[in-house]
Amino acid sequence: MNGDLSELLGSIAATQPGLTKLESRIAAYLQARPETILVETSAEIARKLDISPMTVTRFYRKLGFDGALDARAAARRTAFGPETRRIDQRFASTDAFRRATDRREDADLGYAAVDAAIALCETQVWKDVVGLVAEPDSVKVVGFQTMHFLADGLSRRLSYLRDRVHILDGIDGVYAGLLPAPGERITLIMIDTFRYGAQGPLLARFARERGVDVVIFADEFCDWATGITPYVLRYPAETRFVLSLPLGITAGLTLLLQDVATALGDEALQRIAKLSDAQDHFGLFLE
Repeated sequence: MNGDLSELLGSIAATQPGLTKLESRIAAYLQARPETILVETSAEIARKLDISPMTVTRFYRKLGFDGALDARAAARRTAFGPETRRIDQRFASTDAFRRATDRREDADLGYAAVDAAIALCETQVWKDVVGLVAEPDSVKVVGFQTMHFLADGLSRRLSYLRDRVHILDGIDGVYAGLLPAPGERITLIMIDTFRYGAQGPLLARFARERGVDVVIFADEFCDWATGITPYVLRYPAETRFVLSLPLGITAGLTLLLQDVATALGDEALQRIAKLSDAQDHFGLFLE
């Protein structure tokens, strides 16, 4: 499969005469929403279509893939991958999706992203992450490329709940602000989406080698973090949008602030009260 996702549709059409009834249901679903191959697992597709995940796997194999992971990897490379795609191709592909869909489907994707963020809050990894943000001596936050705005926002808001929260920008070229003092416990929060910043893996390994706990908020395509840190939170990639917010990660960061506030309890409430007094003193607000 090469080019863009229209190649996938062509493969489905060519294979359709040999599909079973249930496989034809998958084909119809993907033809209506070709971006699904990029953002949904076999289990998710199976659940929506009321079929077994194995049926989805057999369907992908009939298209010439080893399975769902192979199909998604190929689609990612060809639709948005580093070999052939840049922002201009991404815009062209997304514009093609836009002409074939409506805002109702945009809303459904948004709801799915938020649902995924809420579901992550029930996992043990999430509970561990909340502790890693509430308990250490200091928290550092970094966002690469367009995700810098989320890192900046998280850093500012988290500072309302606890002290010693800093954003890293890498301007010094060595991230000197990440070097821990003797005995200091630091958590580094990293935020990034495809195409990932080249410094991400380097920074994560640099931090881990120095005893820093690393938490990564990323889209579901992120595979470079595996083996570096167990604290990786992946959210649905909203690939149909040219430049997404993205909703899943944004919701996840908001929920993180809520749970950290709960974990800190009175300590967070007292800090918020002090900051509110300071705001009133300096007259920062109209009312």
